[in-house]
Amino acid sequence: MIFSILIWGSITLSEQYLSYKEFNIKVINQPTDYTCSVINPPTVSVKLKGQGWQLLSLILGNKSDYFVSADNDSGNIRLDPFNEINENTWIGSRFNVVEITPKIVSFYVEKIKYKKLKVEPDTNLTFSDGYGLASQIKIFPDSIVVAGPHNILDKKSSIKTNLVSLSSLDTKIKIIADIEDIQGIRTEINKVELTFDVQRIVEKSFSNIKVVITDIPDDRDIVLIPNTIECSLRGGINILGKITPEQISASVKYSDIVYDTLGSIQPKVNILENTQLVFIKPSRLNYVIKKFDK
Repeated sequence: MIFSILIWGSITLSEQYLSYKEFNIKVINQPTDYTCSVINPPTVSVKLKGQGWQLLSLILGNKSDYFVSADNDSGNIRLDPFNEINENTWIGSRFNVVEITPKIVSFYVEKIKYKKLKVEPDTNLTFSDGYGLASQIKIFPDSIVVAGPHNILDKKSSIKTNLVSLSSLDTKIKIIADIEDIQGIRTEINKVELTFDVQRIVEKSFSNIKVVITDIPDDRDIVLIPNTIECSLRGGINILGKITPEQISASVKYSDIVYDTLGSIQPKVNILENTQLVFIKPSRLNYVIKKFDK
């Protein structure tokens, strides 16, 4: 029975069939230091006739490009993709091309521009309970040189990585991420290293932070009541553990006191990078203004 099925299948696949397959258009034979920008449309549909097993091999294979030639020309080019069959050696004598749609494709060939773009990570992260990013994701290198057409690069200031999805993170991790593939753009490198500084996220309080008044005129003195505050910061355990009260400062501007209408002022707390201010206590300070006689 199995042998009969194999014989039947072999005979069936040896017969002639028609099949459609969609291909991405790829422009070849461009002048040196030139590249192709907009391709309209970006794909063509090719109707092929051939033996069943050959069509099946094509459909299941990874062939995805249909080549069209710029013939070392530049500027706006329009052509009939049917006339480009000879550029696609994979067709050979195996297939007969019955039809290609659309009948006209257009593309623009222009001189290559080089530009340095900032790399931005595209991520989808989840963390174990109580954990999170203690600092910004570190990217190495953080920028790369790309080459491509003006009309694309003039609109871009950054380039993304492919999406990186990580779950249940609870420790520092480094991974290699691919740079996104943008049609018409070449990159000097196609991978970057991403470092995720994952730590347990905690809170820590700091007391006796002295509040300084800035820009006081020579004939004025301000008494704050009280003149110290307590604050709480949130951040990674390894970061908060190294912070001392002396690294945190608080201040108020004399001009803010002058224009105050409430009788109390809110101090500004300067905290360290990669920390978040949770609260300050007290949140507002009373004050007394003294004027000296000249």
